Amino acid sequence: MIRRKIRNQYLSLFLLLSLLIGVGSAFAFYQYYELYKDSQKEELEREAYISNGLLEAVLGDATKLLDASKPEFESQINQGAITSESAYHILNKSHLAFNAFIKNTEFQSTFYVDQNGMVRASNNGVEYGAVDLADRLYFQTLKSNPKLGYAVGDLVVGKATGTLAFHIATPLLDRDGKFKGLISQQVAADELAKHLEHSFKTLTGEKIAIYLNNGRLAFLYPKRVKIEDANFRLRQDVDKKIIAIKDDSGLGVFETAYAGRSSEREFIGYATSDKYGMLTIISLSKSKMDAAFLRRSQILGVVVMLAFTLLGAIMWRFYRNALLVASTFTISMTDSLTGLKNRRFFDTEFPKFWKEAFRDKQPISALFIDIDHFKNFNDDYGHECGDQALIAVAKTIQTFITRPLDFACRWGGEEFAVLLPETNERGSISLANEILQAVRTIQLHFPCSNNPHITVSIGIASMVVNEDNKTDDLIDMADKAMYIAKQGGRNKYAVFNQPITAMGQ
Repeated sequence: MIRRKIRNQYLSLFLLLSLLIGVGSAFAFYQYYELYKDSQKEELEREAYISNGLLEAVLGDATKLLDASKPEFESQINQGAITSESAYHILNKSHLAFNAFIKNTEFQSTFYVDQNGMVRASNNGVEYGAVDLADRLYFQTLKSNPKLGYAVGDLVVGKATGTLAFHIATPLLDRDGKFKGLISQQVAADELAKHLEHSFKTLTGEKIAIYLNNGRLAFLYPKRVKIEDANFRLRQDVDKKIIAIKDDSGLGVFETAYAGRSSEREFIGYATSDKYGMLTIISLSKSKMDAAFLRRSQILGVVVMLAFTLLGAIMWRFYRNALLVASTFTISMTDSLTGLKNRRFFDTEFPKFWKEAFRDKQPISALFIDIDHFKNFNDDYGHECGDQALIAVAKTIQTFITRPLDFACRWGGEEFAVLLPETNERGSISLANEILQAVRTIQLHFPCSNNPHITVSIGIASMVVNEDNKTDDLIDMADKAMYIAKQGGRNKYAVFNQPITAMGQ
């Protein structure tokens, strides 16, 4: 009887333990999958952001090149002196001057196209062949609306060069504002793809598409995908999704059914470019993501099976404790009122950035921000309204912290600190001006009465760290500059070690 009871208790305990470990292992795999999926979504969003930024940088360089040639073209057009030879010399001269400062392998050829759509010259020479670009999207756009500064074309095979590319063009107008042709810069798709591959650690299975406002395709990666196979409805689908989720940040990621193939699902990362009217989309099919997850988790699966009985309970306990520790650590580093990082986080992270700034000889800057007359504000409107003011100012500051390494924290009371690695004095002043102007527009409502006005004083300090500096120097300098701003009348910024006349309003 006793042996049977012991045996039953042991078997019951073994089965219960096995059940608990099995459920725990399954849950661990599920959580790992969710974390992996979230990391992939974050990576898609990051890649969309980088791709969009790279595209804007390339187009920005292209517009500089076009702008360098445009005045001389229009001058000769107004004088009636424009010829293919003179157009070639203008384009060639601009290219030589541009390439002396910026090496951009994406730029292949720059064309002068007359008002009828015929190519007359490029930076490579006079065009004697009859190359007609009147059917190109950018030509039709600028001819019908010459007041536009620029127009971006869709992805095509260049008639003059045979290169897969898209174009950005600017119109040429006479003194009466009439359309007299355009200058077009060709952007090579293959070179842009190489640049993207160099910018990302990996691009396995992702598809990159850049769309114009009308849904036409401007760029596609990988190049093995045929242009005619691209899903031209995807831009419209993504636009609808962005509107549906009410995301106006121009950046995000979501999961959706692949248009045209209802059985397939895609993770879509996107970024918009309001400047050029373009939408960058990076998509990854769920099946490819799941396959990558299975390959990645094979070793983990073998280890779990081998250690199923012995380590199951330990793994589950460790997982639970790890989540608890991570949660506790996050809470300890966050200011409970404003949601910003707190002084403890600053004291922990600042020495790391200080060492990197010293090692790389890069400038590092700090802003020290103090709400003006905050004690009187609390006395006049109450502490509850004071808390609302602190929260509003914190949110305003955080709005302008957009770079990955920058961070803001609540220093204490009504004081805030912003750390800006790899930022010089000029960049710090620009940020301080933006914060000053944004804080002035803060509107406080209930429980505040009479819509109280908030201003801040900002101290700015920048330095290139050397061995004589101490870690406290930067914040001390910013703190002193903040007091100079207050002495100068508040609601402004002051830069450390500059005359009071240099303070910003």
